Amino acid sequence: MRTAYLQLSLSMILVGLSVPVSKAMIAHAPPLVASEIRFALVALALAPVAVPAWFGRKPSGVPASAADWASLGLLALFGMVLFNVFLLYGLQGTSAITAGILTSTIPAMTALCAALILGERMTRAGGAGIVLAVAGIAAINLAPAAGGGAHAGASADTLLGNALVFGAVVSEALYGVFARRLGGRVAPLQVTFLANLASAALLLPLAWATADGFSAGDVPGWLWLLFAVSSLGNGALAVFLWMRGVAHVPAGRAGLFTGLLPVAAMLAAVALLGERFTAAHGIGLACVLLAIAVGTGMLRRGPSAIPPPA
Repeated sequence: MRTAYLQLSLSMILVGLSVPVSKAMIAHAPPLVASEIRFALVALALAPVAVPAWFGRKPSGVPASAADWASLGLLALFGMVLFNVFLLYGLQGTSAITAGILTSTIPAMTALCAALILGERMTRAGGAGIVLAVAGIAAINLAPAAGGGAHAGASADTLLGNALVFGAVVSEALYGVFARRLGGRVAPLQVTFLANLASAALLLPLAWATADGFSAGDVPGWLWLLFAVSSLGNGALAVFLWMRGVAHVPAGRAGLFTGLLPVAAMLAAVALLGERFTAAHGIGLACVLLAIAVGTGMLRRGPSAIPPPA
């Protein structure tokens, strides 16, 4: 179980580190084009390893049932395509720090989706966590604009930008649900490859329509390198680790580890984008972290604080 927890933790840290990198990238490339490049890059990188497994004496990795294929398709649609679309467009209207705080509501949203879709039990503490998470979002949206620092990529918070980032929160919560459905049924490497391949195919028409004369030469070489590394970390390794971990942990409990996403995102935003942490961010983050603690039962003492392994 400790191994599963470590895998889930590392997965969310990698996702969080990609937030400011994505924000820097969309200053030079349309958001959908950036997402398409990310998905295609990961699919191409994994193809030499994933595809040969289909042609051995005992083909492995391909979902065996229509239900598994449906879960894989929904995982790609919500957890990858819509998550990236909402996040990248949202980052155009909000700071990376605020985006990180908003995404820390994912644990509460995951618990809600797991209860509604998978039938996992929703406790009073879980409901209280959701209320606190909403309070944190309200604190951010009702506060005066809290723009970034001196870096040119920093931006002021807007209601639309924050709403789009929250759409990414819902998408990521659904990703956790469908990943749980596939966990242990389909090999993590194959899920990672097929999900990125499906995402690239789904997004290609929209990316092409919004390219607007995009030229790869407009993106600095150092940013291409950083984006490539981030894409492989976020789109390949993070997905692989999450699939390995969630196979042994209920979706609602696994959602706890998404709280690490905003921590990594904020640290990276301060280091890479020069954004500053404001009082509004602090109030919102405090509410959201309290929501995570209450909703997952971490404030309760004794052996019942963490449910027994599934």
